[in-house]
Amino acid sequence: MKQEFEHWNNREDIIMLIKRLVAIPSISGTEEENDMASEILAILKEIPYFKENPSMIFEESIENDSLNRKTVAALLKGKQKSGHQKTIILLSHYDVVGIEDYGYLKPYAFDPDRYTEMLKSEALPLDAEKDLSSGDWLFARGIMDMKAGLALQIALISEWSQSKDFEGNLLLLAAPDEERNSEGMFAGVKLLTALKEKCGLHYELCFCSEPSFSSYPGDESKYIYLGSAGKLLPLIFCTGKETHVGEPLEGINASWMASAFTMNMELSWHFREEVSGEKNPLPTALKLADLKDHYNVQTPAHAYVLYNILTLSQSPQEVMDKLVVTAKKSSEDIYRKLQTAFQSENVEKNEADLHMLKPAVYTYSALFSLGLERYGESFREEMQHCLNQATNPDFDYRQLTIELAKTISGYFTDLAPFYLILFAPPYYPHVTLNGQTAKEGRLLELAEKTVMQTEEKFGVSLKTKNYFTGLSDVSYCRLMDADKVIPVLEKEMPLYGRRYHVPLSKIKDLDIPSINIGPYGKDAHKRTERLEIPFSTEVTPAIMKEFLKEVLSADF
Repeated sequence: MKQEFEHWNNREDIIMLIKRLVAIPSISGTEEENDMASEILAILKEIPYFKENPSMIFEESIENDSLNRKTVAALLKGKQKSGHQKTIILLSHYDVVGIEDYGYLKPYAFDPDRYTEMLKSEALPLDAEKDLSSGDWLFARGIMDMKAGLALQIALISEWSQSKDFEGNLLLLAAPDEERNSEGMFAGVKLLTALKEKCGLHYELCFCSEPSFSSYPGDESKYIYLGSAGKLLPLIFCTGKETHVGEPLEGINASWMASAFTMNMELSWHFREEVSGEKNPLPTALKLADLKDHYNVQTPAHAYVLYNILTLSQSPQEVMDKLVVTAKKSSEDIYRKLQTAFQSENVEKNEADLHMLKPAVYTYSALFSLGLERYGESFREEMQHCLNQATNPDFDYRQLTIELAKTISGYFTDLAPFYLILFAPPYYPHVTLNGQTAKEGRLLELAEKTVMQTEEKFGVSLKTKNYFTGLSDVSYCRLMDADKVIPVLEKEMPLYGRRYHVPLSKIKDLDIPSINIGPYGKDAHKRTERLEIPFSTEVTPAIMKEFLKEVLSADF
């Protein structure tokens, strides 16, 4: 560290900040996220401005969090026009995914210098080996996603705090838990709302510095993102009709139901969207399992699949409708195979009895309404009791949703077999700049200007994309279609508003447009996660600085 503080917005000190941040093993859902928050606060307090103005540093705890994690913020005030507190939010997350994929090198996963050196004796994919041998890359967990982006934002604030020769304010907002439920950003929304009123802030833009993600295998493009894809996590809960393995035609295996659905759902083009030439990634399963506790010769009675669906414009209802169609198609496939099996076994079964083995399809709201109709308040109370059970990082919202699905399905064994479709947390709204307001039009112009200037000044090609498909907390800065979102989540996501408190009403009120300009790296969430140093520490800081100056000086 330099004896006399100047600023950190230069290659050498940005690398120092990156390594300092990466060194904290802030795996999402662990106590170490608190260590990361403490380190960020310590770094901020080394900046003279925040030493002199400690009241400009803020903390907001996640509500009812067993780990007592918090979102941290720091407000740098520049020159002010009378009555106009134009403010840009610099958004980042400071948690990272786990390191099980690092194998015996886990002890070095958070030491970029040591880990990068040790990889020289490892067998790597050709692209990673090429980058490693170039000397321009550092490898470590979280170095790309997204501690480099946080380091760049802190470095910029450290420089601008020296002169304050800019109009408006910069508000650094660093959140935990982005890799799990984004509850750190929910605390951030609460803090943004409070600071808006307390300090009279007007949020012009949320500026995020997530890294560029490849859009296809081998893509090495660098991007400016004008928004972020949304996400839904449907749970397809399968209730079968159990039987002895010696009599497989007497029941329906729940694992078969889950597999049949997966065959129809995996990479399904039915969920493909194309908006302004950009496509969403196709759906893929995140977990598939049965609920048998131990081995026996009875077929599984329950199984489930969790699916990742990224959206660009589809509403939750549109997604639910497509899921129902997919489940009905899976049911038809099962029924046809049953018919063939009975015929091949020369087993006579009348059509009515055979039809009873064909899985029905229910949404959560439909089955809940049927439960109230059949069982009244005792049913509601039992579901509420299930909803109130304790959770922790090892028993999370997905597992609680599975428990709810199992509990409600237990009331309808007479209807088995059946598919039950519901949504589990998290929910990410899709957001983008649509150019429908003067401000958004101006932001789009500035993005294009940045693309041209980067090519001219640095000889580096940048591209704009409407959607960041790696998922980002910028999704919680605005809600573009609240009337199509909130009512459906209330019906089909049983945890919404009860245990899972995504503050959609506050997000709707904030309505902050976003842009993402960040560093360049590869292989997020892999053991070969890495950051390209020259672009990330020399070009990106210059792009960020110029873009933010333009926004603050613009007359929206």
